[in-house]
Amino acid sequence: MLQKSRILVSIVAVFRTLPLFAFSLLKAESNKTVLPEIVKIEEGKYGFGDIIINKNQRSITIPAVSNQRNGLVEYGLVHEEGKIHESLFRTKVRPQIFHTSLLLLKIKPVESFFENIWSDDPKQIDYSDRCLEIIVTWDENGTKHESLLESLSTNQGKSNEANEKLFIFTGSRMVEGNFLAESTGSIVAVYADDNAIINNSHYDSVNDDVWIANKAKMPPLEMPVKISFHLPQSTN
Repeated sequence: MLQKSRILVSIVAVFRTLPLFAFSLLKAESNKTVLPEIVKIEEGKYGFGDIIINKNQRSITIPAVSNQRNGLVEYGLVHEEGKIHESLFRTKVRPQIFHTSLLLLKIKPVESFFENIWSDDPKQIDYSDRCLEIIVTWDENGTKHESLLESLSTNQGKSNEANEKLFIFTGSRMVEGNFLAESTGSIVAVYADDNAIINNSHYDSVNDDVWIANKAKMPPLEMPVKISFHLPQSTN
């Protein structure tokens, strides 16, 4: 209990205010593993376990590994105990801690996304002002590479703007005290998944047989990478 109290006090001291749902996440997951402390690295930058939170830049960065370079994919990122057979990248970072990090930066989930995308007559909604910029970086033979996550998978047979940002924060769900992203390991979904924390806003995200890994742009298999999530300025 002392450790849990110290963590909660640290979070309040760093960010002053925290959405109520974030506190419920901290309490719900603490019965599994002791939460990491928030550690100040420098002004505006904090470590939260393996996550780096940059308050001034409104970004978080996590370590991951290149997991799949070809074939159909449904996820951009999953926990290492999640659906790794259909994900571009995997990470040791727990979904609940990742989700809490986003809430610490006060991002708000996009409402009614799934109601629309799964409706009989879905509308094409412009989510551009709510999209995150997700950048994957890695070093290969001394050369630094950088790519938007969107360019690392392609929609078969349909045009897709290479620099188009598509991913939005939808948040996962709490059901009977269970945080579903934690249970499934789903973090970033290419194919729409209401258990995932971040989802693909493309109108074709409801189809699970059109998204394939872009082998020409993916890093080598098992290559360590950093994935940075830059939050939109507008979260209303």
